[in-house]
Amino acid sequence: MLKHTTKLRVRYGETDQMGIVNNAVYSAYFEVGRTEMFRHLGLPYSEIEKQGIMLPLSELHVKYLRSARYDDELTIETYVEDFPTARIRFKYNIYNQSGQLLVKGETVLAFLDAHTRRPTRIPAFLADKIAPFFDALGK
Repeated sequence: MLKHTTKLRVRYGETDQMGIVNNAVYSAYFEVGRTEMFRHLGLPYSEIEKQGIMLPLSELHVKYLRSARYDDELTIETYVEDFPTARIRFKYNIYNQSGQLLVKGETVLAFLDAHTRRPTRIPAFLADKIAPFFDALGK
C-alpha cells in the first residue's frame, strides 16, 4: 500500500460566514493530498503531464463526519491500496489538529494518453515508482 501524509491550514476564503469549511473545498484538499503524494515520489503532476499522461477525475465520494474550521491545521492521509491498472483509486482521511476524523473520501482518476485522449494503462515510469509499495499480488 502506498501512503502519504500532508498538512495544511484552513484559509479564511475556504470557509463560510460561520467559519466552517465549505463542503466543496474538501475535493481540493483531496487534490492536495494526491499531488503531494506524487511529488513525494519525485513525480509532480507537471512531470506526469510532460510524459504525455493526463489524469482526469472520474469519481468523487465524500463522507462528512465533522466540520473543519478556519485556522484548523488539517492532516490529509492519502492511500492507494491496490496497484493501478487503467485507473488509480485514492482514499483519504482528513483529521483536525486534535486528531478527530473529519472527512473520509475516495477519488478515481483515469490514465489518459494526452495525444489521443484515449484511456491507457499505467505508464511504466509511474508503475516503476510505486511498485515497491505493493507486494507481488499488487496489494
